[in-house]
Amino acid sequence: MPDLNGMILFAAVVRAKGFSQAARETGLPKSTISRKIAQLEEQLGVRLLQRDTRNVSLTQVGALFYQHCDTIGNEIEAAKATIENTHNDVSGSLRIAIPVSFSQELIANLASGFMRLYPNVTLDIQFTDNDVGLVGEGYDIAIKYGPLQSSDLVARLLIERQPILVASPVYLKTKGTPATPKALIEHDGILLGTSRSAPIWPLGKGSRKTMVSFQKKVRVNSAVMVKKLALDDFGIAMLSNSSCKQELASGSLVPILQEWPIEPFKIYGVYSSRRQLATNISTFLDYFTKRFSSQESLQSLMM
Repeated sequence: MPDLNGMILFAAVVRAKGFSQAARETGLPKSTISRKIAQLEEQLGVRLLQRDTRNVSLTQVGALFYQHCDTIGNEIEAAKATIENTHNDVSGSLRIAIPVSFSQELIANLASGFMRLYPNVTLDIQFTDNDVGLVGEGYDIAIKYGPLQSSDLVARLLIERQPILVASPVYLKTKGTPATPKALIEHDGILLGTSRSAPIWPLGKGSRKTMVSFQKKVRVNSAVMVKKLALDDFGIAMLSNSSCKQELASGSLVPILQEWPIEPFKIYGVYSSRRQLATNISTFLDYFTKRFSSQESLQSLMM
């Protein structure tokens, strides 16, 4: 029988996207985690992870095995939650608005895990880029990109990611590599946004922050499609470094203008101050924050 601790540590490495970060998050020595996973692979007779000096990626069988390990982790959390919620059961309905650009597969996995963990909660999830009214339209939570406008709503920071500009080697060989932000005006860009989004990117931080224009080649509201189009040589794209980690490591996407770092983008869970103490809201936001990186890791590490 596979070692349960090894399975849990394997899942921790996948979520952390590497041994070093997993060691920091678990408080265990990196050598211990590596040894446990090597023992697990030996027990199973398969390779779960591909390792080199800089990167870790899932093998095909490792990706399948991770889903089961992740389920086991959920079951352990469910067992703990059963005890913790004996006197405060999480229940009721939650209506949630989520931007269209979020991966629907990722959100589906999050929703499934949450409902397995809290079976007395019902979810109504709507993908929309409209500025929904929490009270007037009956939403309990709105997931929103920052910066946020000032309001009497409560905003909780859920996720922070570092965006970078990337392009394929073929595109850069054909069109050249921009040496300055102003040079982007001569380049094709793949814009992540809605019909109201302009072909402008904010580059630099603080006093060096500048808004630069580019030639809009295509505009879509799907980050997955933006990355695909960049890989297919259609132009420069702005993506989070976590969403294209594997492509950067393999060289299929190349970072550009790195001397102009971009302000991190932030994602918030927004809810009405009148519902600040609602258990089902706080429980969902806790779960979203914890499990988002896990599901994001599975997608980015899949071979």
